[in-house]
Amino acid sequence: MRVPDSQPFVPVILGGDIGTYSLAREFHEAYGAVSVAVPAGSNGVLEHSVAVDVRPAGSMEENDVVAHLQCLAAELGDRPLLLFGSLDLHVTLIAGHRDELEPAYTIPYPDLATIESAALKENFYALCAELGIPHPRTAMYRAGSGEIPADLPFPLIAKPSDSSGWVAAKFAGKQKVHTVNNAAELTDLLGRIDNSGYTGNIVLQELIEGGDSNMRLATFYVDRTGAARYAAYGEVVVEEHAPIVLGNSAAIVTGVPDAAAETFIEQGRALIQRLGWHGFAMFDAKLDPRDGVVKFFELNPRLGRNHYYLTAAAVTQGWDWANPARAYVREWLGARFEATSLPAGLSVSRSEVLYSVLPSALLRQHLVGEVGQRAAALLKARASVNPLAYRGERHPRRWFYVVAALANQFRKFRQYPPRR
Repeated sequence: MRVPDSQPFVPVILGGDIGTYSLAREFHEAYGAVSVAVPAGSNGVLEHSVAVDVRPAGSMEENDVVAHLQCLAAELGDRPLLLFGSLDLHVTLIAGHRDELEPAYTIPYPDLATIESAALKENFYALCAELGIPHPRTAMYRAGSGEIPADLPFPLIAKPSDSSGWVAAKFAGKQKVHTVNNAAELTDLLGRIDNSGYTGNIVLQELIEGGDSNMRLATFYVDRTGAARYAAYGEVVVEEHAPIVLGNSAAIVTGVPDAAAETFIEQGRALIQRLGWHGFAMFDAKLDPRDGVVKFFELNPRLGRNHYYLTAAAVTQGWDWANPARAYVREWLGARFEATSLPAGLSVSRSEVLYSVLPSALLRQHLVGEVGQRAAALLKARASVNPLAYRGERHPRRWFYVVAALANQFRKFRQYPPRR
């Protein structure tokens, strides 16, 4: 689908994953708008969609992407262009090249310094400590230094502080997150990282036990005055465990079921406002079974890959104004394009809906604990949504891809089963 010449503004989205498609779907649901997606190369997530014009960059090297975006801007003409990133590295690229891109694009992200104060994990944990917000015990290893901290709590989690820089790192056995059982395994892993090209910090963090259903999420929208305006809370039912997508949520239940969720939201709000943030941001956290406290893991300086749970919850609650597309247009393009206004204060979505990218038969095999019970009830009530299953789609090849993607989940979950 090509962007119509008559379309009054154009969303341009770096990336090619479910998060990219979800944002394009949200713009189409809200305005009938076609978004331009800019992946390295086209793929089934984006192809044959009524909501997406796929314009591959070929290379995701920074200078190549900037040049590609500048050419796209010239082609798309003299109308507002909103520029988004689907991954942390996209957001930092956009913010880092603001001077080159902003003449043509409206950029709905804070400055690079603010983004790095949140996205770099050593900065995030320091802020949590300053505000007294719970987080796992953490130490840092500077790649290439050879100075491994002493008295580490094995088993532990090792992960990059700079997820943008991690993308280019190359070494055998690389994962998004590594579980390390002892000092010998850690020495081996850090040696491989030292020779990978990654130059940032490695987070060495106590392992909080518990399965996927202990994971917690919260997405916030903050206006340009720095006031948090609405939030959606989610409890993960099950995650994906294939190495390339490890840690991505496959199913999420929304709502605010207890006091721990309320506290998590208030603590997230305190972090967001302390940062001087604006736009969207998402927190990852985990319920620690030892003390019943939700411990913060990280802040993503953007809408998350699975952010459509926020939109699904808002729609169920009757909050059409909470569609992220409307928030972006309202705040950055103005009343000429979006006349609705937000309620006063912070609105927290409390409606329950099941977000899932899995076939129901597969999901039912992985329902555990109280979160699983909530998911089972929503499955029975048919209160679920798959971001790829958009009724506005018409092309047969689009629906063939959606069915094939669902079927492929059986294979992935057999090969990489979830933790309990």
